[in-house]
Amino acid sequence: MSLFSELKRRNVFRVALLYLVASWLIIQVADVGVSLLGLPDWTGRLVFLLLLIGLPLVVVFSWAYEITPEGLKREKEVERDESITHETARKLNTAVIVLLLIAVGGMIADRLIPEESAAPGRTAAVTGDDAPVDKSIAVLPFVNMSADPENEYFSDGLSEELLNLLAKIPELKVAARTSAFSFKDADVGIAEIADALNVAHVLEGSVRKSGDEIRITAQLIKGSDGYHLWSHTWDRTLIDVFAIQDEIAAAVVNALKVTLLGELPHASVTDTRAYELYLQAKVFADMRTPESLERAALLLTEALDIDPDYAEAWIELSVVQTNQVGAGYIPAEEGYASARAASERTLEIDPDNPRALSNLGWIAMYWEWDFDTAARLITEAKRLAPGNASVLNAYAVLVGAFGKLDAMIANYEEALQRDPVSMSVMANLAGASLARDPLGRTLELVEQMRKVVPASVTADIFEGWAYQFGGEPQLALDAFERVDDIGALWGRTLSLYDLGRDAESDAAIAELEKLGGTPAMISVAYAHRGDNDKAFEWLERGLEAKSESMVELRMFAPMGNIHADPRWTEVLENVGISDADAERLGL
Repeated sequence: MSLFSELKRRNVFRVALLYLVASWLIIQVADVGVSLLGLPDWTGRLVFLLLLIGLPLVVVFSWAYEITPEGLKREKEVERDESITHETARKLNTAVIVLLLIAVGGMIADRLIPEESAAPGRTAAVTGDDAPVDKSIAVLPFVNMSADPENEYFSDGLSEELLNLLAKIPELKVAARTSAFSFKDADVGIAEIADALNVAHVLEGSVRKSGDEIRITAQLIKGSDGYHLWSHTWDRTLIDVFAIQDEIAAAVVNALKVTLLGELPHASVTDTRAYELYLQAKVFADMRTPESLERAALLLTEALDIDPDYAEAWIELSVVQTNQVGAGYIPAEEGYASARAASERTLEIDPDNPRALSNLGWIAMYWEWDFDTAARLITEAKRLAPGNASVLNAYAVLVGAFGKLDAMIANYEEALQRDPVSMSVMANLAGASLARDPLGRTLELVEQMRKVVPASVTADIFEGWAYQFGGEPQLALDAFERVDDIGALWGRTLSLYDLGRDAESDAAIAELEKLGGTPAMISVAYAHRGDNDKAFEWLERGLEAKSESMVELRMFAPMGNIHADPRWTEVLENVGISDADAERLGL
């Protein structure tokens, strides 16, 4: 008898097949068990290794032993006419068929049942507002391990570049930079950070830089239990930093099993010196002082002298110049013209750059009152980067300018999900919520702001506005009087009037004018007290000066007192934010 025939007679092939099918099922169960029980990632690999080792043992065992009516016996002890291998074969065939049916059924279920409902007990699959989606991540600022502490700009910059690269993947939810970087140097555990940022995973690491030599370590951690899903260390030269970013992004996509709808995005490659200047500029840009913004602009200009086609440096320069105008550090005409040219240059190099589109739309809206262009550009930016907090912010302002309060609030809420500890996003949402739920949502946001910045002036001001809109002028005045700020002074003009302290309210308005309150602010103060003529007088001044504050007229609830006046529609039409304009633009 041939060896093949003997292997077949002793059911070695059937036992091997049964073992393989059963092993596949065990591996699938182990994979689910690792997630459910929070076991280390190597648990699955250990199960696979043990099953692999077991295969030759099972094959040898099935050759050497046979099942008989009296139990298990060595094959050589069984007389051929007493052998029941044919009956065992039928049972093995049945077992294989049953297990194969179970396996096929499991595969079909895995394809047809949405992941969110497949395992209700898995936190990562819950899609409620309070639970992080599984494919979500926060990139923490990498730790500077260099001997020179001045190299921190490089570790921070690398972290932000990684964040921006991952944010280009539509299937991946990435916490915004403002929120992720708020945990820099904080003595807080990974689980607490993941919970605060509403993400399922955290990417952290370290950077050691010495001249052109760099060592970068990155590790991806599961937020719920702190287990490492992946880690790696690179010892390279500075010129390899862009390839390393691509490798980290690819590793994250693979570890989180992200299904890409297109090609994996790649880091922008430039001259290494230009890259370092760009990273240094971003540090100064974040400081937002007159001197730091000017320094940032100079560093970016130097980087662009080295690489005139460096798109990221062009858009960063545009944002810096826009911020300089917004803070009143440089004249609007000069700053906005330069910022627009920088954004346009960005789009020449990178036509789908969402930051450039959004910034151009912002400039068109506030400087030129060109809402057709603003709507087109900002809407396109949102299509390209639907989860970008700054783009959502710009879109919220756009729809708010046309009085679409619900849409404005919805976009600010979405921005807050992406950037949950951003003071600016919380403040914007608090202001938008005043007309809907001042003593509820606005006060909730005030408390959130104080958790981030305990002595927040912004929180005090919005507390005042919440009580003012909630019909509690004395509580509003108490909050406003805690702050020496033009925004609080503006609030006092309304609270004092509601408390019957007209002379003090008049004095507050006069001081507001003296300190440079915008035409819209002063118009609101008069509209609140029902002085329509004075309110429209200041609106006319705003139209003549083409004041940026006029863009936000429809966001100020006290203006409701003058909406019935025919002059109101004329003002909106002159700005370009009337109902007819909104309908024409499809907003």
